[in-house]
Amino acid sequence: MQKRPHYGQYCPLSMAAEILGTRWTLLLLRELLEGSVQFNDIARGVPLISRSMLSQRLKELEAVGLITREAQGPGKPTHYRLTEAGQSLGPIVRSVAEWGQEWIDTKPSLEDVDTDFLMWDVRRNLRLPESLSSPFVLHFHFPDGPDGKTNHWLVYENGKIDICYIDPGHDVDVSIEAGVKDFTSVWMGWLSITQAQEEGRLFVDGPPSLTRDVPEWLGLSSVSAIAKRPPEQRVLRTV
Repeated sequence: MQKRPHYGQYCPLSMAAEILGTRWTLLLLRELLEGSVQFNDIARGVPLISRSMLSQRLKELEAVGLITREAQGPGKPTHYRLTEAGQSLGPIVRSVAEWGQEWIDTKPSLEDVDTDFLMWDVRRNLRLPESLSSPFVLHFHFPDGPDGKTNHWLVYENGKIDICYIDPGHDVDVSIEAGVKDFTSVWMGWLSITQAQEEGRLFVDGPPSLTRDVPEWLGLSSVSAIAKRPPEQRVLRTV
């Protein structure tokens, strides 16, 4: 395990930054705080991290006492769980996300859209009614998405939601079509669903009993209610 760099200061801020300031760490904490416990689920929430780096970071978080690793038995996946110290970081991670939503300009955010993470975030924030038929299939189509990632299916069955990148073969109940940046703007609360539909930037197809309630059950990002600062006050990411 690589030794962490030290700032050489005694203050609690510098020591906390030595633990939390390494690349990927806050994103991994976000996934653990959101309830992911298995290696593959954590990886799906941070799709650009290599599996070797993810393994290293999880070992580092375990070594400093922020997570525990629980073996479930032969042939079963290991579970990673936050310790009390790790759980206590929840408000801090949330505050950093809220600051980013309020102050960082939208342009750099829209340049870095990863459809895999976008769908993972959609999956965990859906508020589907319990009365839905099972399976219930929600199809997303991004015409300008990357190769092999223009279509995504969220399948709700037996109380669980799975993401499919290949047609699962079920009848589709609701379809949503939009450009990647347009849907991301809706998801983050920067563009209302109604405005996106009126401007022809988002299309929803399905029975009226379901499509009229899309703003309610789609959920949107957990920070979507936080308004952006005026453009002249925003922070520009330049690195």
